[in-house]
Amino acid sequence: MKVYLVSDLEGVGGVGGFDVYDPRSPLDAARRGRWLELWSGEVNAAIDGAVEAGAGEIVVVDNHSSGDSLPAGWLRQPARLVHGGARLTWLPGLDGSFAAVVVVGQHAMAGSCGHLRHTYSRRRLEWVRLNGSEIGEAGLIAGIAGELGVPVVCLTGDDAAVDEFIALAPDAEGVVVKHSLSRLACLSLPVEENRERIRSGVSQALSRRIDIRPVRFPMPLTLQVRYHRRDAWRAPARWLRSGFRLGWRGGRDLHLNGDCLQLVWDRFIGLAR
Repeated sequence: MKVYLVSDLEGVGGVGGFDVYDPRSPLDAARRGRWLELWSGEVNAAIDGAVEAGAGEIVVVDNHSSGDSLPAGWLRQPARLVHGGARLTWLPGLDGSFAAVVVVGQHAMAGSCGHLRHTYSRRRLEWVRLNGSEIGEAGLIAGIAGELGVPVVCLTGDDAAVDEFIALAPDAEGVVVKHSLSRLACLSLPVEENRERIRSGVSQALSRRIDIRPVRFPMPLTLQVRYHRRDAWRAPARWLRSGFRLGWRGGRDLHLNGDCLQLVWDRFIGLAR
C-alpha cells in the first residue's frame, strides 16, 4: 500500500506562532528547533500508523514555507521526503497509484477562527474561493486527490482545521492536537498523547480507507483569489505573467475557470502556464 503524506508546520501541537525568526537570535533558533522536533514527532507518529495499517511505501511532502524545512534525517523508514522549491506542481508525485492521502499539521483557512489561519500565503491572500465557497489548503488537497480517485483519510491539526476538513469528508478521521483561542493563541494538548492519537487515527483511517469517499467538486470549476490591499499589485502582476490565462477584476481579485483543480491551482500559484 502506498500512502501520500502532506505535512505543514502551523497545525502541529505545541507550535504557537508563525515560522518567523532571526537566525542571529539564540532564543529564536532554539524555539524553531523545538518546533521542528514537535513537527517531525507528529509526522513520525503518522508514519508509524501507516506502517501498522500495512503501508509499504510512504511519500512525505514538506508543504511548509519554501518546502525545505522538515529535517529529512529525523523521519522514520520507509518514508521518503519531497522537499525543495521549483516544483512542477503543488503536490509532486501524487497519482492514482496511492491508496490514500494523510495530512499532518494542517492549519485552518484564511477568514476562519483557526489558530495561525491562512490559505497558502498569510501575507498575500485574504481568501480563496472555489465555486463561490471559501476553501483552505485542506480542501484543495482533498479536491486534487479526489480528481485522481484518492481519498484523504485523515487530517491532524487544530480544531478549526479538523472541522473544516470533516465538513468536506465526513467519513474521514480528524485528530485535534490543539484548540484555537485566537489567531495567535492556542491550547495545545500533551505531546505524547497527540502522537499516540495521530498513530491510532492514521492506522484506523487507512484500515477502512475503502469506506472513505474521495472529495469531488462539481464541474466546471471557478477559482477566485483576493489579495490583501497592501498586496493589490500582485493581482495584475500575476495576470500579466500568466499570459492572460487568469481573469483580473476589481483590482485585487483573480479568477480562473477550468475542469482540473490541480491545473487551476497550479496556474494561480505560478507553477503552470
